[in-house]
Amino acid sequence: MMTEINITKVVVKWVDAKIYPGMHKSSEALERKMDTFESLGYLIEKNDQATIIAHEITDEGEYRDVLLIPSGSVISIYELVTSPLDNS
Repeated sequence: MMTEINITKVVVKWVDAKIYPGMHKSSEALERKMDTFESLGYLIEKNDQATIIAHEITDEGEYRDVLLIPSGSVISIYELVTSPLDNS
């Protein structure tokens, strides 16, 4: 059984660099866009440098698969509210 741990489940929407290999005209280069991602996880910390989430947490409070997102790349963070699923 999981020990009661104060955790916040979040969805983070953020942008990341993207490379477009090959030759491009100036007009084409200006049309290029960065990739936008949505990552789900447990919020570990948010500071000026990084927003840190983990994809999994153990019943002992240890994190697995930690993702560091540059805070300047974050578009939004929404807290996820959960409720039990009907297991019938």
